[in-house]
Amino acid sequence: MNRIFWLLVLLPSLAWAGGVDNAREAWVIKARAGELEAAIAGLDALYRQTNDGKVLDDLIAVQLWHGDRKGALAACTPCEFSPISNKTLEEVARAARDEKRYPEAISYYRVLQGRAPANPNGWLGLFLTASDQGNQRLARQAASEYEQRFGRDRAILDARLYAARQAEDAMGELLVHQQWLELEPDNAEQVLALYRVAVGLGAGPAAGELMARYPSLFKPVDRLWLDYYQAVNLLRMSSKIEDPAQVRTSLTQVLALQDKILARAPREHVLYLSTRRDRVVTLVALGEFARAEKESATLQAEGPLPDYLLEARADALAGLGRATEASALYDRLATPERARDKTLLEKRFYAYSDAERYEAAQALLAGWQEPATRWDFTGNQRMANDDYEKLLQLRTLLQAWRGQAGEAEAELESWLKTAPANPWLWLQLGDIRRWRGHPDGAEQAYREAMRWLPTGRTVQAEPGRLNARLDRGEWQQTPQAVRALGNLTRDRQELQQRLALEQAPMLTTELTHGRNEGGSVQASRDWRYDSRLYSGRSDGGDRLFVRRQGSFGDYEGQGERAAYTGVGAELSFYPLLLTLEGGTGSELNRKGYLWSRLDWRLDDQWQLGAAVNLNSADTPLRALARGHYADQYLLDLGWRQDETREGGLRLERMDIDDGNRRLTASGWLRQDLWRRDRWWFDGTLRAATSRNEEVDADYFNPLSDRNLELELAARYRLPLDGRRSLLQSLTMSGNHYWQESYGSDQGWQLSYRHDWVLSPALSLGYGLGRRQAVYDGNREYGNFVFANLQWSFM
Repeated sequence: MNRIFWLLVLLPSLAWAGGVDNAREAWVIKARAGELEAAIAGLDALYRQTNDGKVLDDLIAVQLWHGDRKGALAACTPCEFSPISNKTLEEVARAARDEKRYPEAISYYRVLQGRAPANPNGWLGLFLTASDQGNQRLARQAASEYEQRFGRDRAILDARLYAARQAEDAMGELLVHQQWLELEPDNAEQVLALYRVAVGLGAGPAAGELMARYPSLFKPVDRLWLDYYQAVNLLRMSSKIEDPAQVRTSLTQVLALQDKILARAPREHVLYLSTRRDRVVTLVALGEFARAEKESATLQAEGPLPDYLLEARADALAGLGRATEASALYDRLATPERARDKTLLEKRFYAYSDAERYEAAQALLAGWQEPATRWDFTGNQRMANDDYEKLLQLRTLLQAWRGQAGEAEAELESWLKTAPANPWLWLQLGDIRRWRGHPDGAEQAYREAMRWLPTGRTVQAEPGRLNARLDRGEWQQTPQAVRALGNLTRDRQELQQRLALEQAPMLTTELTHGRNEGGSVQASRDWRYDSRLYSGRSDGGDRLFVRRQGSFGDYEGQGERAAYTGVGAELSFYPLLLTLEGGTGSELNRKGYLWSRLDWRLDDQWQLGAAVNLNSADTPLRALARGHYADQYLLDLGWRQDETREGGLRLERMDIDDGNRRLTASGWLRQDLWRRDRWWFDGTLRAATSRNEEVDADYFNPLSDRNLELELAARYRLPLDGRRSLLQSLTMSGNHYWQESYGSDQGWQLSYRHDWVLSPALSLGYGLGRRQAVYDGNREYGNFVFANLQWSFM
């Protein structure tokens, strides 16, 4: 009777449970049929009705099938107290780990350990979660407990291998492979893996021992991995070496190892491709930008480049002056993960600046924020932030490049009053002073920098100091010091290129029709040309040249020509520069000539010059036509405040053997009006006066005259990739001219010109203009043209 009673009582419950199971299974069938969202909604509603643990297990399983880890975790939170199975608890622990909710995952794995102590995944999961979290203490504890309970098996070794690779712990990876080999001595996969890690760490003897112990596992190409990782380690260490000679030796050794691998490795082997890629990085480090660019272009044609190789290609393009292309690659690399990479930010800044994209450089610096101080390694006190200082220096550089060099220099000098022992500020001050045309002041700043630079790093001031010596023409011992410095940094590479350019043979030629410098009293409508071919410059600063110059014009329908052909030499006796030239005349000029000039650099502001020209090329053609020759004596005084203001004075005497003695005094002063980015406006004031003897002459020969002229010029520079550029200039001037016996009148001049820099070794200029001048009281209008070429043979 009691049994019947209890059966009647339990029948409804059994029927209810059967109904829940049937409904649950129906939703699971829908999920297997692909109706995941409907199944999730149905199971969720069923669980809310029943609080059945099996329903919750299936709900979580379907959500994980659907890829909704967050939904699965939300379904059971807090999962430690939910009616879920051990299998489901393990799955939600893994889901929490994958979502980087490490404290939750750790809690779930702890519960799993208590509920299922025979399940090794409770300890494996805890170890992996702690490793992902960076909690090494907990990871070691979990691994130790695992090995105590289950022994050292494949599962824990595989987990430890994963953790070592995630942490980039090569030594930890090496230890795991060694322990795995102890467990499975004949595991070929582990032998090869241990070999690769050993050579990656530079453990050549250990790798060699493995080869000797397992000769059948290694092919000839596998032995090249030793060379590959030796090259990788040498390349990595070379960036930490200060001595340029040692760096070059190390990189040359790297290149030799890479060439050896490429000669022996099969082309289809991964080692061959990896070595080709690394070779590009090596070439960039060596400053071999043209080769690096060519090889990276070949690799790019074969398939997408990894980021490190894209960056090396961008570095090569920047080194070749192709700044626009380089900046495009750097911008591609500035992904959200690397957007704050300071090395990449600095490269982008210099690429924008080299391309004269100053607004882009300004925007980059505006978005680059650094605190003035940072925590020290103990985390207990604040210290100066070097990156903040670097950012300030980059802003100062940009300020100078955008036309405010004076303000940038003043700002650096004010900082140095509060931090006089900061070598980096002194280095930057030296650079800006040098750009402003003050090599003496620049060298003083570089010497201060050397005084405060750490021992072994004073070489960082050498490129600037040697550039300053070249700027002022101090050649003695300078080329030897430049070559000894090497070319393994950007500033050293630029210095080497400059030295090669200045020592190269060179051709210069000029052609003018009508003297258009505006300050000349005796203006001329003759054509003039001047061509010089220079030899290479010696290490002492001396060079030879051959020269051909002359003029030709028309007088009363008759063509007149005179030419001067000779050889000369520039001899450097710093601070003196002596130029000597002698040769023969031709056409109207039937005599030889001897010219000499001495230039004396006094300091950053002042210089003197004097010249004696026997049978001067400035002798009027009409005087030569009558058989008269002239000797010329010049005295020059030059002054230059900086890039914004400069001037000069000249005294000239010309003795023409027709009895005329021509005396001329002239001066000029140029002043910047506005300079910003690629634009430049300036004004020049010129004044001149002359006096001549009253002789029977048919060349222009005023007894006395005076000229005052104001010139305004606007220039715009258009940068082109590959260190090429175009400078466009529009010049307008007006003058007031007075001539004895004829009174005064006004004149004007308008000209437009192009100056191309086609490469560092080749430049070309040309232009045309129109002017109104006054001769013996008559206004004369005329057009003029001019052209010039400078070509260095590098």
